[in-house]
Amino acid sequence: MTLHRLALGLGRITAWCFAAIVLIMVYEVVARYAFNAPTTWAHETSILLASFGFIFGGAFCMAEGTHMRITLLVERRPGFARFSDALSLLAGTVYLGGLTFAAWRMAERAVWRFSLNGSWDPERSGSTLNSPLPSYLKALLFIGAALFLLIVLRQAFQLVTSRSERRG
Repeated sequence: MTLHRLALGLGRITAWCFAAIVLIMVYEVVARYAFNAPTTWAHETSILLASFGFIFGGAFCMAEGTHMRITLLVERRPGFARFSDALSLLAGTVYLGGLTFAAWRMAERAVWRFSLNGSWDPERSGSTLNSPLPSYLKALLFIGAALFLLIVLRQAFQLVTSRSERRG
């Protein structure tokens, strides 16, 4: 499976995450106000689903070619498009490289934690549910940033090789 297909598949899954958030919030409101029985899981589950969507949304948009662009100069000066693409891919590589590295460091500290007796003890939310959600989200952020970075690097490689093919 190519990186683009992986990103597109994850993007389509994340669209359903937002639909699930709506259903969860409707359930929470009805449970809380109609039955005076609020849930302990709705808030954290919604955070997980929304985070999943935002984490993989950038890679999805980049793979689909719908990432936001400012086209004012590109439309007025057609020769500027290639420079603009190269500049944005370079900036994306620098930013996503730093984000991937930082996300790895955060995920490593959050996920690989052990208590004194040797049992696995990932970072927890501290809420009533006290789920290990923060550690999972940090690991997902690393995966999402790495996927986004790989897609940007692939597009940069394609930009460079398409230029050299025209010369040859």
